[in-house]
Amino acid sequence: MLKLLPADEAKRLRNFFLESGYTEENLRVKLDLKDPASGRLRNSARLQDLTREPNLINTLLRWFWIGSPQDASAAAKYVPAWFISLARQCGLLRQNEKDLVAEVMLLPVEGFILAADHTSKLDVADPELVLWTNPTSRLLSRFAVRRPSRATLDLGTGNGIQALSAASHSEKVIATDLSPRAVVFAAFNACLNGIENVECRVGDGFEPAAGHKFDLIVSNPPYYITPSAQYLFCDNPMDLDHFCRRLVREAPTYLTEDGYFQMIFQCGEVRGQPWKERLAEWLDDTGCDAWVIKSYGRDPSEYAEERIRQTTSSPARDAELYDSYMAYYRERNVEAIHGGVIAMHRRSGQNWILVEEISQIPKKPFGQSVLRTFAARDFLQSHASNDQLLGVMPRLSADARLEQVSKQAERGWKRESLTLRLTEGFEFFVELQPILAEFLSGCNGTRTLAEVIVEFAAKVNAPVEESQRECLKIVRKLIERGFLVC
Repeated sequence: MLKLLPADEAKRLRNFFLESGYTEENLRVKLDLKDPASGRLRNSARLQDLTREPNLINTLLRWFWIGSPQDASAAAKYVPAWFISLARQCGLLRQNEKDLVAEVMLLPVEGFILAADHTSKLDVADPELVLWTNPTSRLLSRFAVRRPSRATLDLGTGNGIQALSAASHSEKVIATDLSPRAVVFAAFNACLNGIENVECRVGDGFEPAAGHKFDLIVSNPPYYITPSAQYLFCDNPMDLDHFCRRLVREAPTYLTEDGYFQMIFQCGEVRGQPWKERLAEWLDDTGCDAWVIKSYGRDPSEYAEERIRQTTSSPARDAELYDSYMAYYRERNVEAIHGGVIAMHRRSGQNWILVEEISQIPKKPFGQSVLRTFAARDFLQSHASNDQLLGVMPRLSADARLEQVSKQAERGWKRESLTLRLTEGFEFFVELQPILAEFLSGCNGTRTLAEVIVEFAAKVNAPVEESQRECLKIVRKLIERGFLVC
């Protein structure tokens, strides 16, 4: 089991990895190491070949990336004795006769070095597997809002990546997990990365956070919708999607006013209840504004096949497991399984709920886009009347771009389309007519909307009232989507 190190020794260990080239950029770009060794990927032979040259970085990679034992005397030629002693002391390495064996996998992620179980733990179906950083955890990290927080909760911390990421903008972070083993990994990773404001606790759901309120709560919970709870990191004992619903219903109690709760989710679509209605019921009367983004949907048969492939290493059991999954879904009338992200904002007053499908989730951090979306909808709610909106001074977002597509004509070029597009966050776009693009050019933040409309009406020789009515419709839409800011 991993053991915490004194701060100076943890720093020495961390710096050694970085100075040796054990960084995300070096591994992925220079060394072409995209994935750790995995029986499912059948990539071990390739990784062994890429690290065949005896040297320091390849010795570290064979231990902590590939999971290969290394002869202790051979490793000592490239790795200093103090490192081996310290790695054995904290549980990164153990002696096995003549070999030194890595007890964990180490992943350089977002400037951190994170310990997690090796993929071999999945091959043997260890229920307390501590998962490595994967696409889902990276999504939550991109989704999370980054603003000063007095207290942040990472619920279902796993290896601790969300807690470590939040530590830089939080006075205090509490990281919780049902798995005591995961909590040990999270605490070790905080120590290894020199982060001192993360406290790790064991417990179910919000229980370890009782009595606390948070400015930010993030959660990558065990949300799989499966007939049995095999792994703590992805399965839960509640039926269908009830665990995700439970977190949504309980989270507001632990939020400060103006606090945010952000979660990865999956929900089942049950016959007679469309998925949007199901999610709206989760969020009704929570005291929070809520934005639900569904990014994918799966047929139950497709979902079952995917889950079995990801979590089971024995093809001999595929048919048996598949039958159990499908019997579970049929008994509960599940017609589809949907997934995405949920953001909730604790706010007094009349709350709103937005449930929508957006398949293109940004590949870069988009927490600021989340904050802007909530602010925009709150603004529109507080400026519900046309008179209120006419008095504001809107301007086009700095991220807005007007794109024109033209085709060759008999004499020069003929415009085919005009598209207003956002280049950061969610890449929303809207097709424009040239006359509307002309109107938006006047929205520069120096004049009221009423003044811009009057000037525009005069340019196009149209009645002011008619221009006002049409312009206000598009202005509300563009504010909501972030094209216009006020």
